[in-house]
Amino acid sequence: MKELDVVIIGAGPAGSVCGSLLKRAGLDCMIIDHADFPRDKVCGGVLSPRAWHLLENLFPDLQYNYKAMTHITLDIDGKAHCQFDMKEPARLVSRKSFDHALLKYYQSLGGAFMKGSFQTVEETDSQLIVTLKSGERIACRYLVGADGSNSAVRRYLTPKQGFRVLAMEQYVPKAERESLDLGLSQSYGTGGYFYRFSSIDHDIVGFGDNETTPERYRQVMREKGIPVDKPRGAYIYLSTDYPLNDRIILIGDAGGFANRITCEGLYDAMQTASNAVKAITTGTPFREVNAQVFSKIRTQEKFAHFFFSKFSFFVMRLMCKAPNFLKWCVDAKMRRETFIKK
Repeated sequence: MKELDVVIIGAGPAGSVCGSLLKRAGLDCMIIDHADFPRDKVCGGVLSPRAWHLLENLFPDLQYNYKAMTHITLDIDGKAHCQFDMKEPARLVSRKSFDHALLKYYQSLGGAFMKGSFQTVEETDSQLIVTLKSGERIACRYLVGADGSNSAVRRYLTPKQGFRVLAMEQYVPKAERESLDLGLSQSYGTGGYFYRFSSIDHDIVGFGDNETTPERYRQVMREKGIPVDKPRGAYIYLSTDYPLNDRIILIGDAGGFANRITCEGLYDAMQTASNAVKAITTGTPFREVNAQVFSKIRTQEKFAHFFFSKFSFFVMRLMCKAPNFLKWCVDAKMRRETFIKK
């Protein structure tokens, strides 16, 4: 039976960032994932300015392909429209190549990777015994669940599924105008959004709300004049209501850390991965190291009810008449949340 410091389930951005930071800290770890990489993933593929600045701060020598994009168009209820350019660009990535680049970076540091699926874990006083579906067993001091919204590690901690939304998207040919198009409408339901992002080789169109179904997705695409072709779907888990365990740590989507307003997940995937490494290397409980993120999530949950209210939509329609002010608000938020030196 192998003996390691840390076993990480899931080789997406959260798992690979966690593994790379652990290797850099001198710990012996292994990432386990059931997929063959490179593999695709349902995701708009947007690295916000704060996300890519965090990534550059963690790994200055990491190389990956991206398309820089500053132009944003916003539609509110089909009644108000505006467009502006952000000062700091977002980076559009292909999750297939981006996730693979992160995993290869981890392996370049000497990190071990195994194809396999988590089944269960046995907790003893001195160690954890992880059992895979293949029957193989691995002993470790910490188990990190980075296996996405359908996390098997989270299901070990709690059988309750918790609140989640279905996000669906598809690839479409590139439009002449390159932009990050965002649409909000009260007809979409709480948390509803439509997006069309100009990515590297194609555009990505997607939709999600708290009651998304494949038929609802097709309806919204018809309203936008977009033929439905090979749509893909994935649940986004939006709950941190599960037992916290000092030796079993959930990060990224597995821990329900997607933004409650925008559903952005890449920033918090990397941030919680970094916090998990701090907890492991210092012996501090994750609940303490990650306290600021837990607090932020609770604030977002409260604000989400206001953000999708009739009054908020009225205010946003008014703000669309002053795009320069909206641009200033976005740029100010980015300056506050990134590692940019003012």
